[in-house]
Amino acid sequence: MAAKGRPRDEAARERIVSAATDLFLRHGYVATTVSAVAEQAQVAVKTIYAAYDNKLGMLRAAHDRAVLGYGTPLPLIKHPWVQSLSNAESAPAAWDDAVDQLAESTARVAPILTVVHRAAADSGVAALLDELRRQRHTFSLELAQILTALPGAGGGAVDRVADVIYATMTVESYALFVTERRWTLEQWREWARETVARELTPT
Repeated sequence: MAAKGRPRDEAARERIVSAATDLFLRHGYVATTVSAVAEQAQVAVKTIYAAYDNKLGMLRAAHDRAVLGYGTPLPLIKHPWVQSLSNAESAPAAWDDAVDQLAESTARVAPILTVVHRAAADSGVAALLDELRRQRHTFSLELAQILTALPGAGGGAVDRVADVIYATMTVESYALFVTERRWTLEQWREWARETVARELTPT
């Protein structure tokens, strides 16, 4: 039996999110219509409403898929790579693993989150943006708690480490360094790694 609110064909959900992502990136959120997404995804409009309620729901789904790299909804803190950090041999080793994953995720989500920012005059999109920021801060705090509990952490305040992660691993910093200033992804990732490491393991 299909879950309530989901098309029976999961492939249809994937086509919807893929089509919505493509149209949002090409035309922006405001100019993209539900009917245009339905046509490109080769589904009925009612299928989209059953799965995502409205256009805003598709924008959220496009963001979430970009963060995780696949379509199955899952809080980032529950992702296997995050769960494995508690077993790392040291805080620096865990952060090295985490920053690699977060850099890739940030690079993936940057285009669609830019769409969200540009459409923030819409009250629904503004509310979504606020929610995404709260979720990212909560994740930063949960990640900081994991890292600071590991051997080799410098005993710094968890809240401060969380704030530095929250301010550093962002689409905004990625856009400034990589998109605007033409840093490579590797250069930006190394800057982020060193910035957080100074708080995590101060000398």
